[in-house]
Amino acid sequence: MTAPAPAVAPPPDGGPTDQRPALTEKLSFFAGNFGNILLSTTISSFLLLYLTDVLGLAAAAVGTLLLVVRIVDSLVDPFVGYALDHLPETRRGRFRTYLLVGGVLGGISFAALFLAPALLPAPLAVAWGVYLLWGVAFPMMDIPLNSLLPVMTSDRTERGKLAAVKGFTYLVGGVIVVAGTLPVVGSFGSERTGWLIWATLLAVASVVLTATSALGVRERVRPIRADRYGVRDLLRIFTGGRPVPVLLTAKVSTAAASAAMLATMPFYFLYNVGEKGLMTVAALVMMVPMAAGSVVAPVLARRFGSKPAYLGGLAVAALGNGALLFVPYDAVPTILVCMAVAGIGMGTGTTLNYTLLAELTDYVEWRHGHRAEGALASLASFAAKTGGGLGGAATAYCLGLFGYVAHADQSERVLDGIRYAQGGIPMALIVLGGLVFLAYPVDRRVSARIADELAGRRSAVPAVRPAGGE
Repeated sequence: MTAPAPAVAPPPDGGPTDQRPALTEKLSFFAGNFGNILLSTTISSFLLLYLTDVLGLAAAAVGTLLLVVRIVDSLVDPFVGYALDHLPETRRGRFRTYLLVGGVLGGISFAALFLAPALLPAPLAVAWGVYLLWGVAFPMMDIPLNSLLPVMTSDRTERGKLAAVKGFTYLVGGVIVVAGTLPVVGSFGSERTGWLIWATLLAVASVVLTATSALGVRERVRPIRADRYGVRDLLRIFTGGRPVPVLLTAKVSTAAASAAMLATMPFYFLYNVGEKGLMTVAALVMMVPMAAGSVVAPVLARRFGSKPAYLGGLAVAALGNGALLFVPYDAVPTILVCMAVAGIGMGTGTTLNYTLLAELTDYVEWRHGHRAEGALASLASFAAKTGGGLGGAATAYCLGLFGYVAHADQSERVLDGIRYAQGGIPMALIVLGGLVFLAYPVDRRVSARIADELAGRRSAVPAVRPAGGE
């Protein structure tokens, strides 16, 4: 294990020693995550529907777009994470200024993703270009945001609360987007016009919310070492042991499950259930269990450890999704119960993802001597993008395989394909992620030991205040 170099300075905003973020900080943290989820959920839930049913592109062609571009642009994430860890520190800290810039870039590229294919010729080619642009811009917004939780506090209880805020925001914000998008879009005279206006409003709201977060939170946790890690150090971090690759694989699987579930919902309620308006009801029904899961997750983690609690959440989510395979389409109350059960599990698992990422940041510093929040936050972005691409593509390919045709009466074969995409694909992906995560070596005992040893290292070295402050 590498011996620590002299510690770097305390936070530029005055070096707070209190590890408890204030309520205003938590609200600012909520705002940034809400701005993030407005964009990412709209894309994961409605981009497939928008490109096929509104712009008239073939489902198989869109499936290839979702898969290839998302995998290619996910390769950008490690570079963004590495750059973020090595960019100059500003008076606002290591991440907040870059979150501010990334929020603007993310909002612009999101609006372009919906506006450009509708307004320019060759919509499929344009969609490829602007989707790739989104994939490059979004990490510049997402990775600084995901880097904040580990540096806002080192206290495990406070981190659990912040993870609950993040998980609650992502889940409830996602449900709000899913429930509200189609009614808002449908309120305009033209569906295409409705989408263009809605996408623009979401982009502006996201920029404002992200700026609120960047200006309202504080960075408290400082690296023990003053020097930055190199490329060889990064390779050792990602390949030197099981934690990083195991968590990466599990997160890709569960993100793909969530993306498949969300991408299929509009088709499931429109064609299988026969009532598109019930999608809004289902989203609202899922919101309470999701919120409950996100609130309960830190309690379960403190009681049993993050790993068992995460696996339990995945098991519940798999059960709720899998049950949809056997529910008749006219049994609407039962369908809603299944989705509520899945929501509890997804709420628990989503929240604990962020706790696990913060714990992994500490593990890397303890094991390798360097803090790498940006690089590890790129793990979350990579998982979300790759998993989103896989989940969305799996839905599109499933629809294409079973003969889906937009704006047509669907055969029983197509309805079966939609049912498999809604229940079977998410269940299989969740189970796969859970099986992989069984190999994750950082349990509650190891995490507590790491926290104690890192605290001892920080107390043993002098801190020197940097030039510049707010």
